[in-house]
Amino acid sequence: MNLIAKAAVAATLAASLAGCNMNQSTPQQLNTTNANSRIYIGSLSCNVGGSTGYVLASRKTLDCVFLDKEGTLSAQYTGTIDKVGIDIGYTKAVHTIWRVYSLGSVRGPWNLSGTYVGEQGTVAAGAQAGGNWIYGGPNAEIGMLASGVVQDAGYNLATGIAAMTLKVK
Repeated sequence: MNLIAKAAVAATLAASLAGCNMNQSTPQQLNTTNANSRIYIGSLSCNVGGSTGYVLASRKTLDCVFLDKEGTLSAQYTGTIDKVGIDIGYTKAVHTIWRVYSLGSVRGPWNLSGTYVGEQGTVAAGAQAGGNWIYGGPNAEIGMLASGVVQDAGYNLATGIAAMTLKVK
């Protein structure tokens, strides 16, 4: 499958699933909900560091754990999220859960290391609401989606392109 088709699939996943799983609050609940999916491989649960937006860019640190959809394999990752676009204000450290989809042959938690790019948008006025979808990783075969509401997140408006880099801890 060529890269354009994979990116189109990832964008379609993001658009169609963005609102469906917003009430899933744990990796285990996401894995149970998506147990019958052929492309869902697990959840990536991340502690995301706070940051201050500098109008056009920001950077946040990540400390993550991947749990496969069967709940039997896990791996720890560190990384960063760099944003380019409108990013004004500040956010506190928050917890985000990404739904992880394989659009190819990648099936193990040890294979998520790499660089991902995509769209992001959040608004925070005390509580934060938003969504992100990214695509990339090994062989450009992984799509990830995060959406939801976080309480006491700060005051911020951000929209633009996000690049996330993950590496095994």
